[in-house]
Amino acid sequence: IFKLAMKKPCSVALAGGAALLIAPTFVAPTGHQQVPQKAIDASVSTPAAGRQGIDPVGAVASCVVAGAVSARWAKRRSGAPQSRTLRRAELRQLRPRDRSDGHGWIKEDPEFDPNAAATSTHTVELKKRPSGIKRYTHGIDGKGAMVGDMTEKARYPGDPIGQAAVAGVKKGFVVKAVNGQDVRSWDFEDIMDLLEDFVPDPDVNSTAAFGGKAQRPRKHQAVDFPVTIEFMEMQMSAGGASAGAAPAAPPGAWMPRLEGWSAEDLAKERARAMAMPEPAGYSGPRYTGPASITDAWIQQLMQMQKTGTLLPKKDAYLITLDVIAQLKTESTMNRLQVNPGQILTVFGDVHGQYFDLLNMLGSSGLPNPSRPFLFNGDFVDRGSWSIEVIMLLYSLKLKNPTTVYFNRGNHEMLEANLIYGFAGETGAKYDLDLFNLFSESFRNLPLTHLINNETMVVHAGLPGPRPRVWLPGQTHDPEDSVPINMKAVTLAEIAGVDRYTELTPNSYKGAVDEAPRQEEKWETDSRMIVDFLWSDPRGGAGYGPSYRKSRGVFMFGPDVTEQFCRENNLNLVIRSHEVKAEGWLRDHPTMMSVFSAPNYLDTGGNKAAYLQLAPGPDGKLQVTPTSFTAVPHPDLPPMFHQNYIVENHPHLTRQMKKKIVSTGVDDFGDSDFAGYQGPDEWEEVDSAVAA
Repeated sequence: IFKLAMKKPCSVALAGGAALLIAPTFVAPTGHQQVPQKAIDASVSTPAAGRQGIDPVGAVASCVVAGAVSARWAKRRSGAPQSRTLRRAELRQLRPRDRSDGHGWIKEDPEFDPNAAATSTHTVELKKRPSGIKRYTHGIDGKGAMVGDMTEKARYPGDPIGQAAVAGVKKGFVVKAVNGQDVRSWDFEDIMDLLEDFVPDPDVNSTAAFGGKAQRPRKHQAVDFPVTIEFMEMQMSAGGASAGAAPAAPPGAWMPRLEGWSAEDLAKERARAMAMPEPAGYSGPRYTGPASITDAWIQQLMQMQKTGTLLPKKDAYLITLDVIAQLKTESTMNRLQVNPGQILTVFGDVHGQYFDLLNMLGSSGLPNPSRPFLFNGDFVDRGSWSIEVIMLLYSLKLKNPTTVYFNRGNHEMLEANLIYGFAGETGAKYDLDLFNLFSESFRNLPLTHLINNETMVVHAGLPGPRPRVWLPGQTHDPEDSVPINMKAVTLAEIAGVDRYTELTPNSYKGAVDEAPRQEEKWETDSRMIVDFLWSDPRGGAGYGPSYRKSRGVFMFGPDVTEQFCRENNLNLVIRSHEVKAEGWLRDHPTMMSVFSAPNYLDTGGNKAAYLQLAPGPDGKLQVTPTSFTAVPHPDLPPMFHQNYIVENHPHLTRQMKKKIVSTGVDDFGDSDFAGYQGPDEWEEVDSAVAA
């Protein structure tokens, strides 16, 4: 966690196998203290106003799977052979989220030719299903099968899901033969049908059903166990990785600011912004303070940004500085009151999809005192129009701070922004000093909102287990779970979290202990922040491991949600963070998800949604979801502006390679498909400088 001194530096993976080496300490400004919890009343006595219209527009942001880079786009445009990432649409169901057994290719898996020469072979006997191999991946053109993820050690003597590890199977082993039958040239699906070795997981099953793709005819019946499998090891290349360390930072090279901003720092930055030159030839709206933002100003901004014109840099700086000042007056848990005649609209992840945001606002109307808005995190990253999104949202906030509210998401973090495009986009469209200000604004965002004392809104999920102990080998089997806590975390505890922080990859590994112990408050706070930004609901009871990170992040069952709501007198928890087929879903009886980025990654095929909350006849809040589809978007490649970092600031990067022996989860990024397309783990090519 940045605000406390760390002994070791940590590296954050950038797209395309590059990583940024982050300095070891985030220093909070002198005199920093948490803003006391206080109620922020959104209630008004005015009658409900009519919706302010916005013309529907064409365009949706183009996003990419975590770890993919615009370098691949350049390769595609140059006519070079396309990677398996680009070919996958031509293949059959090779992705974990499309299959009910959880096997399949994930981003950045090593490429291999199953018919290439082996460096060694290993013959093992597996006695029964499941053997502990969690995921096989395929080779070039969907042929062959390689162990991509597995239980690496038995939890106890005779542990059935430790069979493969005890037999000597390792990640990276490629299947050569099954019961003497050479399968190297077989299609991946046929090998999976033959082995039929997987750990049943209802979450994976539901995701495969979400894909809704027709199943291909089965060619082979499953073999009986015990089965003899001959594996082979071979030389493989990690997709997208290359050797070599970053060049030394030149004198005066830009580095992300890793210390907090004091009031004096912000005053100096404001003076610097005020001294910036006036834009020549610019005829759009100008920002001279919150009072300058009118309805007409907002309409001008939306239309101007749609055509590719940006606010002047001076104005962007001043808007961000004023948002920081406003957010500092708010709390970790804001309290809102929605009175009869009012409607609160809750939006999920937007992810830089500016044109879909405009389309959504055309449906919902613009915020006003009778229709306040709450944006539930992940405003930026992945899409190529994150600047346009954040400038519009921040302008709406300044126009009337009591009609627009924000929660922090996992993409309002320095770690994510350096990976998924927002830092590069800020540098390309303005400059990276503005990115430092954006990071400061994100650190001041609230984490939760409590609506009418009956509904809590948070980006990801609920606090994790207590004690928070790491259980290596824990699976996604619903029976393999950590039971619910003796007592739920209280709203008062949540309100008392010091939100002013940054998380690093090491924060997640440090978010669990080897054995129960007493936590210090800063540890409890940081662990709850991890939960609020990263966790996901699941179908099984209790707590289980997340698909998103190797350790430190949890999934939670309906019993956890029920206990949390019952003990805190809540009727509902609203969260975002995950793609949903209709844009929303009742995950648990007392939990709903909302996701507002349609056709996510330009391949998701999902609808998006927003939720409207209003008091019903009994006085309790009623929730009305509205779904919508994606609109056409300009022809920009995914994460186009991330090239700015790679090309202009190579000193920030280190070359990374796919870690062959890994936990098989995503330590340097995330997947809003909740890991079903699969996670990855990276390590620096030069191990001598690895974090």
